Amino acid sequence: MADVVAISRNLYIMTLKLRKWFNLLALKAIFIVIAMLAPACGGDDSRDAAQNDQFLQVNDIGAFLTPNHLDAIGFKKRRAYDLDGLPGATAAIFGFWRIASDDPIDYEIRFYPSHADAVELGAELAEEGTGVDAVLDASKANYKEGVKDRRMITGKGPGGGGRSSTGPRYGDYAIYGNVVMLCAGAELDQALSRCEELAMALNDAAVE
Repeated sequence: MADVVAISRNLYIMTLKLRKWFNLLALKAIFIVIAMLAPACGGDDSRDAAQNDQFLQVNDIGAFLTPNHLDAIGFKKRRAYDLDGLPGATAAIFGFWRIASDDPIDYEIRFYPSHADAVELGAELAEEGTGVDAVLDASKANYKEGVKDRRMITGKGPGGGGRSSTGPRYGDYAIYGNVVMLCAGAELDQALSRCEELAMALNDAAVE
């Protein structure tokens, strides 16, 4: 049953991505209902998904994560965001984390009371802040706090001159337990790989 729940929630995320081009409000509603009903069907195997070989973009690990778990893995907090415009969230933190000996990677981490809340309340706003179609103009964004941190310089001016182009900092996101994580990356695969690294570290901290 845990696999069915994970699949349904990942399908919901796919629906949100398709909504950028198609009006799939009815399909979205179906997956919201599935996400609301699924916890009642869960069993003791709710943590199994955390051990799958393939990382799931939406994964209910059956553990409750807090900002203290970020501290435990050495995550460096740059700032805490105001939660106005981020319904249901209990904390939103911008910072970086170093994977092994590599350069530090930027993340925006949003905490919710439960995995269901993270999916139902956080997925669409995470979609807004990530990927090639990220909303990087505060006047157009639903969640305005931290918009300037979600964009970065990506190119140079004409003839290789001064920097002028900007683009999204976060290539994609993952929902891991009660956390929504926006992960830096030039491409979707790179961003999700970095989400996976952070998620696995948080999972280890949660079970210690």
